Amino acid sequence: MNAILLDARGDEVDKPTVTPRRVRLTHAAVDRLADLTGVPSPAAPMLVPAGGASAGLVGRLGDGPAPAVPVDDLDEALVAATLLTDGVPTEEGRAVLTVWHAPALAVELEVLVRLRRGTVRVRSWHRNLDDWVVCLSTGDGVAFELAWLAAEDWWLELGRAAHVDTTMLRESQYAAPLPAVLETPWELLLATGEAVRRRRTELLDAMVADHTGTTLAGDSADALESAADADVRLWHEQLEVDSRGRLHAAVMGRGRRGRPAAGIVEWVLLSDGWCSLTPFARDGWTMVRIERRSVVDLPRELAVRAAEVTS
Repeated sequence: MNAILLDARGDEVDKPTVTPRRVRLTHAAVDRLADLTGVPSPAAPMLVPAGGASAGLVGRLGDGPAPAVPVDDLDEALVAATLLTDGVPTEEGRAVLTVWHAPALAVELEVLVRLRRGTVRVRSWHRNLDDWVVCLSTGDGVAFELAWLAAEDWWLELGRAAHVDTTMLRESQYAAPLPAVLETPWELLLATGEAVRRRRTELLDAMVADHTGTTLAGDSADALESAADADVRLWHEQLEVDSRGRLHAAVMGRGRRGRPAAGIVEWVLLSDGWCSLTPFARDGWTMVRIERRSVVDLPRELAVRAAEVTS
């Protein structure tokens, strides 16, 4: 799918070559650029509830409401970002908004992390068209980071979204980490998690006993063995107690017949890093595979979902 880029007079022009940039803009500045271009603002629906931005993961994105800014100041910020010149959006500025409003593929990310000093929530929206990728991120709905880059470098930006400094997290109270791969019934994971949150851990033994033999664990997906109930109970409790956050990613596109489709990636953050949660079916059970992940795995998982939704 190819979008048409128009100049200030409405004449068709070629999209400029991607020159990677990363700029910081206020919500008002993003709105101003969209208004000058005559399209809806990318930032308009992107409000992040309180729970706030914090240092490290989102410190660069701002952490509080800003007073009204004069139009001249907004234009100055857009000029500095190479998005505006002489009061008119540049080719680069129009290209950014063209990609945003007519993407072939879109990815939306939400990362929530509970640090020692508070909770951080970041939302990031990525749009891809041809060789262009445009990303808009915020931790508070007021200050935004706008980036545009070549599609071949997109994987770096996606991995960056999942980076968390684990030294900023509370340490685990458990002696050993979870197995590298754990497969367990989805309903058991939900039930034990709820029991731990409600401080009803005396129910865990019975819950696990009802699913004896269904949980497998091992160092890899190709070397899984049935786990003892005592281990299963410990791991399920540990999954809930050690949880330090989550990552939710949605990949949206259109298949060859033009039908919209979406794919989902879910990760949970433990005290020592990320684990993916992947549902699957086994012997009539709805199962979930819990597998150790690093930030470089996120682009790979999203690429698989992208291939699925565009096929």
